[in-house]
Amino acid sequence: MGGANSVSNAFSNGISVNIPLYTGGLVEGQIDVAKLGKTNAQEEILRVEQATKYSAIQGYYGLLAYQELQGVYHEAVDNLQGHLDNVQAQYNVGTKAKVDVLSSDVSLANAKTTAITADNNVAVAESNLNNILGLPLETKLNLADHQLPFDTYNISLQEATDYAMKYRPEVLQAAIAVQEAERNIDIADAGNKPTVAITGGNDWADNTFPGIDANKRSWKVAAGVTYNFYDGGATKAKVNQAKQDLLVARETEQKTREAVQLEVKQAYLNIRSAAQKVEETQTVVDQARENYRIQNIRYQAGVGINLDVLDAQLSLNEAQVNHIQALYDYNVGIAKLEQVMGVDVESGVIHPSLTATTYRG
Repeated sequence: MGGANSVSNAFSNGISVNIPLYTGGLVEGQIDVAKLGKTNAQEEILRVEQATKYSAIQGYYGLLAYQELQGVYHEAVDNLQGHLDNVQAQYNVGTKAKVDVLSSDVSLANAKTTAITADNNVAVAESNLNNILGLPLETKLNLADHQLPFDTYNISLQEATDYAMKYRPEVLQAAIAVQEAERNIDIADAGNKPTVAITGGNDWADNTFPGIDANKRSWKVAAGVTYNFYDGGATKAKVNQAKQDLLVARETEQKTREAVQLEVKQAYLNIRSAAQKVEETQTVVDQARENYRIQNIRYQAGVGINLDVLDAQLSLNEAQVNHIQALYDYNVGIAKLEQVMGVDVESGVIHPSLTATTYRG
């Protein structure tokens, strides 16, 4: 008996399509979760933009405040230098004691040291603002404002809170998390339901490459229903876990809303407090400046003492610093309130309540 070996080639190609007709809510739920994820990402972008805007405003007013403080301390140097010259002149003619010259000279030296620190603070603040703006650190900035503004900002606490509850990114993200948790329950529960799908395919076969002989083509179309009668409790466990996740998401949402309300109230009260301080410190500055003028005149007339002049200058410095600090707190406080409210970055809203119905419409 004998045999023969044979060698043959076979090439085949095929295309198949599987279309789910019903998945028990699995695919639909996954699509909804994906859409919610996109919305959540958009809110995260807004949150970062708002935080960046606040940093820029804070840096801007910080530089402006340091520039004003620089002017205050250099003015003090000029005042004390003029006073020292006057004391020295009177000492030379024998009308003032040496101790007045010494104490005035010490005060001037301290003022110069403070002025040097103020110059350094301006340079650091300018570099900080450049860094926030993405500019080279050595860039020289020419600010549009020359002093801290004190513009009226009228908005009620209720308006600010309502606005934040509607537009603050963190509040919206917490609400989205609740919706995602609800969809995840439906996705998990899809394991308890059947799936229906239709399948179609087209195959080609040939003994020569590339194997697409039209005469050897076959078609197939099929429909099927799949149902898992028992999975060891895996689906039930997933549903229970999804329900627990929903409870956690709802609790987190409530805590987020309460935290945002607290932030809004704190920012609002800080603005009101800063506004009162601005008005009060302005009065104190005017009084301190007048007191310094009077003490200077009294000393030059020989009826005042040197210590009164030096104390008056210190009081004037303190009053001016407190006033600048109050103005800084007021302006940065407004920016902070708008951040915690979720005010649109690009609109430049001054009174957010006026545009609450159109923002992100």
